[in-house]
Amino acid sequence: MLTNAIYTSTAESYLLEDLNGYRMSLHLNNFTENSNAACLANKIADQLQNETCKNAFHFSSTPGTKPKVPKFDKFLDNCDINDNNTVDGVILPVCVPRLDPFLVFSNYTKSQYAKYLKDSNYTGVGIGSEDIWMVVILSTNTSTGSFSGAASLIANITMGNYTLALFLGLLLLFR
Repeated sequence: MLTNAIYTSTAESYLLEDLNGYRMSLHLNNFTENSNAACLANKIADQLQNETCKNAFHFSSTPGTKPKVPKFDKFLDNCDINDNNTVDGVILPVCVPRLDPFLVFSNYTKSQYAKYLKDSNYTGVGIGSEDIWMVVILSTNTSTGSFSGAASLIANITMGNYTLALFLGLLLLFR
């Protein structure tokens, strides 16, 4: 199991290097690693490990759509991601025997996924893999595509402060 973890980590690292090289050749900024998106990519890859390769594109998402991945909402919670912060992101799974680095890279750059890699709106990446599955999640630097949970936490704290202030104000007013 440890060798598989090292292997997949290496495959993910190679893919990130290759994707950033591809972006550099297009005069685009490198992707920065997004740990929440990587967490989600790993959860999705784990979920897909028993799926056949013919279903690969069935589990992808485009901006504004949710992927058809069972337990997706649970995965968002587990990775501390607010659902509203995934709207502009994309989820791109591929299925490649032995996760051959050349074939994985080709599956991303020579398929319908290439348009997302070429889009400068995507600035972050999370990569996860399991067995024959590689999942790339592209994030934006906007709140609706950041794959973060922070915005909802800040909103909840701020709303809590307003509620507390209103309560204390009413308490003082009706005293």
